[in-house]
Amino acid sequence: MSDPRSIAMVIALSLSTLAPRAMATPDEWRRSYALETRGDIRGALSAIESLPATDRGAYLFALRHAWLLYLAGRHDDSVAAYRRAASAAPRAIEPRVGELLPLMALRRWQETEQRAREVLRLDADNYLASRRLALALYQLGRFDDACGVYQQVSERYPGDLEMVSGAAWCDLRRGRRDEAATAFRSVLAVSPDDATAAAGLTAAQGR
Repeated sequence: MSDPRSIAMVIALSLSTLAPRAMATPDEWRRSYALETRGDIRGALSAIESLPATDRGAYLFALRHAWLLYLAGRHDDSVAAYRRAASAAPRAIEPRVGELLPLMALRRWQETEQRAREVLRLDADNYLASRRLALALYQLGRFDDACGVYQQVSERYPGDLEMVSGAAWCDLRRGRRDEAATAFRSVLAVSPDDATAAAGLTAAQGR
């Protein structure tokens, strides 16, 4: 029969080897955030990737990992990481919205549209999904559809001048120069240095 004291010693030694790693985890998260704040994205990634394997299977790891991969320009890897996060939390909205960022960076506009619509089926008024859907539709050349989404977002968020400009650009692409010029002027009246609106107004006036 095994000596109880020997068993206790083995357990104690096992716990002692695990404890420092477990205690280091909060510090690794803290270091990752601090490095991101300083603009050291590679360092922030390295810090989060040094977490124990048990932590790397968690939803929050996958979500943060995906974000940092996006910032690092590793967009394909970011898409995959956001999908792992979504698999870890099937009802979560945020990884689905987050995935749109690397998809847009990759100019995968049809996939961006598809994923944005999936979010909107789950959360009909989701602000970020709506904005990103509008951009995807514009980039696909579907200006009528894009304008409708831009206008919907503008109605809910009248202070979002980017959406006002987006709708105006759609009008311009559809040949509605006067309507576009009016909208661009309304943006420039309150945001005089808005380069997008200024370029749009110049184009609308045919200069």
